[in-house]
Parts: sequence; structure tokens; C-alpha cells
Amino acid sequence: MDYRKLLKLPQSCVRRLMNHHLSWLGLAASLPLFGVVTAFAVAGNGDQPEPPRIDVETVTQRLALPVYTSSISTTPYWRDEQVQRGDTLGRLLNRLGIGDGEAQRFLNSSPLSKNLLKLQAGQTLSVQTNDAGELFGLRFLNDDENGEMVMVAIEKANGEWRASADPLETQAIQTMRSVSIDSGSVTAALSRAGVPSEIRAQLNEIFADRFELSSLKPGDRINLVFESLLFNGSPIANGNLLAAEIEHAGQNYRAYYFAHDSESGAYYDENGNPIKKGFSQQPVAGARISSGYGMRYHPVLHSLRMHKGVDYAAVTGTPIIAPADGVIATAEMQSGYGNVVVIRHNAKMSTLYGHMSRFAPGMRAGKSVKAGELIGYVGSTGRSTGPHLHFEVRINDEAVDPSTAALPTPGLSAQQRLAFRQTSVKLAGNLKLLRELPVTVAQLD
Repeated sequence: MDYRKLLKLPQSCVRRLMNHHLSWLGLAASLPLFGVVTAFAVAGNGDQPEPPRIDVETVTQRLALPVYTSSISTTPYWRDEQVQRGDTLGRLLNRLGIGDGEAQRFLNSSPLSKNLLKLQAGQTLSVQTNDAGELFGLRFLNDDENGEMVMVAIEKANGEWRASADPLETQAIQTMRSVSIDSGSVTAALSRAGVPSEIRAQLNEIFADRFELSSLKPGDRINLVFESLLFNGSPIANGNLLAAEIEHAGQNYRAYYFAHDSESGAYYDENGNPIKKGFSQQPVAGARISSGYGMRYHPVLHSLRMHKGVDYAAVTGTPIIAPADGVIATAEMQSGYGNVVVIRHNAKMSTLYGHMSRFAPGMRAGKSVKAGELIGYVGSTGRSTGPHLHFEVRINDEAVDPSTAALPTPGLSAQQRLAFRQTSVKLAGNLKLLRELPVTVAQLD
């Protein structure tokens, strides 16, 4: 083929386009043709040099494996574990992968009583361990069967294991709740708002002489101020319900706690009048309350502790009577309370009498007793530091303050009324704050 003829073809086209009125338009349209022809001419013009040859060489080399370093840390750290139903200390530690034989042997021979080492479903156990499964310490709250909550601590110090069960070093704060009742039950609404069961029990009893808490309807509202105990910044227990307000059926009911002394107190309305009548009699006539319910400062240990009842100071042999009618539910010897009697007064309320020296004749489960009837005598059996009566009131099996839930409520003197006015004004301010909030308050500390 004569390529020179092909090269003359575009030149002839250019001359014709230059002489035509559409010459420039035609020129633009023919540009791709120039590119194709030129590329074709170049591509077909002579032989191209071959690319340089690349030599490939296979190299085989043995590499040493990196040294494996274990990621298991021996640094101790604390972790919290929820106790499950049926858990023992050994079973729970096995679930956490702790197989420390020395620690297990100490737990089996611990100087603490077996009852103190029993776990309850739902409680929290704090464990100090490491990734290697060593145990360095554990602690948890438990009832010492003497009406007091203690911290059970088992720790390794200076190579030796030690066990203790001491009152808690805690901080007390005021906690507030505001709950609007919806279509569900009052108990469910309070529970969803984080109101503890013992505070619910106290609230139920405060206004029991006027209405049942369960009678509240949708649209009613409850405002509460109560004491919380903090340990290491976390709430672990609750003290007294300090102020309560219930908006029910178009009326407002308010109650304020007033401490008569360092060991006892009761609830009064805004005018200082008693809210509850209480039992007609004391379990020990003429005795003083030497140790009250709730948070108390220990003068020797310099710590706050939670006491679940009240203690009456009395000499051994002092008569103990039933303060109200009821049926004996328990009359037996226990390791913590010693000789103990429990009386059930109705479907909700029961009372406990601990550390008796002996029972009155005929005391047995199922026996009916009347208010004022002898049930036993003051003593110091069980874990007791001296002769006294430990008296508890339980609502739905939750311990509440006997002074506010069952015992006779005394009137206020002129001096006490002045002190009551000062404390109730501050608490009324907190209730007002809650009242003006348009939503349910789950926590406002």
C-alpha cells in the first residue's frame, strides 16, 4: 500500500475547507481523523526496541519466630460481682477463675462465723484479684444477726490473711425523689423511680392511719427526702425518711421527721402534731432507748453504722411485754439474737425481741398474745455486749424505725417545737422544689 497517498488526503481536505464558508466547522470535525491517521502512521513506521529483560531470582531464608510474651498481668485490681442464687464464696470465686488454694483454705477456716460468710442473692461482692487468678482480698456487706450491717473484709497483708467484720465508714447524704402515679401500681412507680424497699415500707406506715398507700390513683404524686449511706462513693444503705409529701384526692399530706434525741424520733405534720398514734405501750416499761435505729456515730471506732432496731437499756430479768396484740411466729435460740421472739401483728407488721435471758412460760410459735402480756425477760444472750433488749419492727419483712412506725409518739415541748420549726422549714423547701418540677425525678442529689 502507498502510504504517501494517504498522507496527501488530509492536506487536500484542508485546502477545500479553507475555501468553503463552513471551513472551520469542517476542520474541527476532522480533527479526530487526523489523530487516527497520524497514530496509524507512527505505529506502522519501523520496529520498536524490545523492553529490557528482568532477571528473577528466588531467595529462600529461614526467619526466627518472635519470642512469645504472656499477656497475663500480675497487677491486682478490684472488680465487683453480683451474687447469684445458690452462690457460696467458693462457687463465686471459681466462676471468676480464681483458684488460689491458700486463699480457699483460709476461707474454710476463717475466724468469722459461717453466717457472716453466707451470701445473699442480689448483693455485690468486691474482689481484688489479677489476671493470673490470685486472690488478694474480698469484701461485702452482711447482717451480723445483731441488728447491724457490717463490712465483711478478708484481705492479705504482709503475706498473711486476715478477716474482719466492722461497722462501715460511710458518708450520709440527702436523696430526693418525685414520683407521679401512672396507670400501674404505687409500688411499681416507686420502684421505677429508685425508691428503696425500706423507704417504701416507712412511707406506707407514716400515713397508714389516714389512708393506704395502695389507694393512690393515676395523677397522684409522691415527693420524698431520705437519707442515703455512701461507701466509696456508692449507695449501700438507707437511713430515715426525713420528709414526705403525698398529693392524693385533691389534698396534700406532709410529714417531717424530728429527732427527740440522738437515738429516737417520730413524724409530725407542718404544725408539729404527731402523724401516727403507734402502739399504746412500750415493750420495756420505763426503760430508755440506749441505741436508736439508723445511722449512728460510733464514739470509739469513729465511723457511722447502720442499726436496724432500737436497744432498751435494762438490767437482766426486766420483764418484756407485747406492745400490741399478735401471734407468736418465732420463739427460739439464734446465734446472733440469742433467745429471740417474733410477733406477727397483722399481714404486714411484725416485731422482734432479741437477747432475752429467758422466755415467758408457754411461748411457742402459733400462740396468741395480747397487748401487755409477758413474753420474756431482758438478758444478754447471743452476740451482745451487755444486758439490753434489741427491738425491731418489720413491715413486709423490711426493718423500719420502731420509733416512727410502732412506738407511742410523744408530743413536742415548746423548745422542741422551735427546733422542729427550724428543721422542717429546710425540708419543706426541698419538697417545694420537687413539687414544682413537671417530671418524675429518679435522682437529685
